Amino acid sequence: MNSPIDLNASGLIPINKPRGISSKDISRALTRRFGKLKLGHVGTLDPDADGVLPVLIGRATKLQDYLLDMAKAYSFNLRLGTATDTLDASGQITSQQPWDHVTPDQVSQVAKFFIGEITQLPPLFSAVKYKGKELYKYARSGHSDRDIPLEDLQRHVSITSLTVDYCRLPDIGFTVHCSKGTYVRTLGFDMATKLQTTGHVTELTRIQSAGFNLRHCITIEQATSSEGSLESILIPFDQIAIGLPAWQADDMLLVRRLIDGQRVIIKTPVSLEVPSSGDFEILIKSPEDKNIGIVTATLLEGENLKLHMKRGL
Repeated sequence: MNSPIDLNASGLIPINKPRGISSKDISRALTRRFGKLKLGHVGTLDPDADGVLPVLIGRATKLQDYLLDMAKAYSFNLRLGTATDTLDASGQITSQQPWDHVTPDQVSQVAKFFIGEITQLPPLFSAVKYKGKELYKYARSGHSDRDIPLEDLQRHVSITSLTVDYCRLPDIGFTVHCSKGTYVRTLGFDMATKLQTTGHVTELTRIQSAGFNLRHCITIEQATSSEGSLESILIPFDQIAIGLPAWQADDMLLVRRLIDGQRVIIKTPVSLEVPSSGDFEILIKSPEDKNIGIVTATLLEGENLKLHMKRGL
């Protein structure tokens, strides 16, 4: 018999999602085991992809946007010579081109070409919306990329590093560290095009997301085991790092003013690293190290900060 669930439980479960199931299937499994919960994902994974899937519970869903902004990393296999409509192995073959002119040196040079700020067109089989409808729904109803102005949906992403793990042509293994919004399937296809051939991604594993990597993750079987409690698998809400500078405030009257919507001016805490100009955000914590809220900070003259509560936690 399942133990009672703490309805106030909040935190993060880093799941190692297997291939063959969707991110929603992970949520459904957790709901079947623990009952109705407020759930969110830090970026979904396609059914054919595996790897790090951070699942947010309760109040932790308020941190979703900040966790999504954190860097991600993937390992993937690119197979040259064959293109598919989905840009991965699940799709139908759309074209084939010779690949035997490609050399390992060319692969290394092309990988370097894609490091930095790049522009991507979203795959037609993706969740990007056009006129309020996901692109994959257009694709499944028979539309092609000639029917959808994908150029209007292009996005700018950042590739921090792109390394070649192996080169067993026509298969090439890569590891990429990138910003949010990067389509690895598109990256693979674009690299194949740069190599004057075509290709598709046959394997895709997310190895890092929201500050977690594979060694931090548990399987869905471990997460839903009848022997464990929800609290035993949760990373507590107040221990989730969201990539913002944190300030432990000891003046609770000041904190109360912020919560009430007032703007407050303080002297910049010595422990807080701040940019030289512009607005930035700070995670405020209580003396007991509990998350209180996220404030917008403006640097003023005399090393003062003007604070305004953006989001209470």
